[in-house]
Amino acid sequence: MIARISILFFVLCADVLTAVDGIDYEKQILPILKERCWECHQAPYEKNGRTYKPKAGLRMDGLAHLMFGSDEGEVLVPNHPSKSPIYNRVILPSADDDRMPPKGDPLPLTEQELIRQWIGQGADFGAWVGATDGLDKLVRKDAHLNQKIPEFVSFYQELGKGVSSVDDGWIREAHEKSGLFIRPIGKKSPLLEVRVVTLHVDVGDEQIRGLIKIKDQIAKLDLRDTSISNEACKTISKFENLIELNIRGCRIDDRGARELSALKKIKRINAGLTDIGSDGLVQLSKLSSLEDLNLWGCKALTKKTDGSVESRPGLRVLY
Repeated sequence: MIARISILFFVLCADVLTAVDGIDYEKQILPILKERCWECHQAPYEKNGRTYKPKAGLRMDGLAHLMFGSDEGEVLVPNHPSKSPIYNRVILPSADDDRMPPKGDPLPLTEQELIRQWIGQGADFGAWVGATDGLDKLVRKDAHLNQKIPEFVSFYQELGKGVSSVDDGWIREAHEKSGLFIRPIGKKSPLLEVRVVTLHVDVGDEQIRGLIKIKDQIAKLDLRDTSISNEACKTISKFENLIELNIRGCRIDDRGARELSALKKIKRINAGLTDIGSDGLVQLSKLSSLEDLNLWGCKALTKKTDGSVESRPGLRVLY
């Protein structure tokens, strides 16, 4: 029992220590993959007169190869450990035939947790690129998977051009004052991810106003189940480079939606379980950049629109 408590305490401490800094891929994740995975998942090589090819077509020795995935599809979904086979395989019981790595002991709990945190924090590779040979062969039948370099790398690189970086000291201070998780989207990227981790009810409009100093740097904002109101939406509307917004379960109605309609680059909004109604839906649907709008469980959606929202090209709406 004492040993189990000690392990749990270590993992919880690791959560606290990495909450602000994030997981360093080259220092913390790459050594694990090199030691336990690369033997079976690297570029073809000769050994004792025999040619060894990557199992299941999966290579882990390069960023583009790892993100491309295996013969069965993607193995890594940034921000979603539960959807990432690379994580789900390493946490399987020892007796399971699908457990990875298949040789030797399972990965220690601490290493499993590092991989989970790394993926959950966005699968940030930092400056690491790894092997780039054979990229011309990374072609899938599905057009949306036919990418040599993942969108989450190239897109944010382009978005961050011309944006100044924020001092690390300020990020730590803002984290301590607001209780919000604040970290760069990627190593050396000026763009930031801001999200609530614990004590959701303690985050309100005042904490959001405190983020105005970094309005140009915030690209992802997750405020689900916090105490913010429509007033916070006025502040959020000034975040010119905001791409993803989660206000699920917040006290936001059509007035807040009207404020958010000023977000010119926004791609994804989760406003489920808010009080946004048909009028707010129409306002948000006018955002030409918006691709995904989640309004599941919104009590105020009591009547259907005229169909113009649902038929808008490029917009997916979840009720």
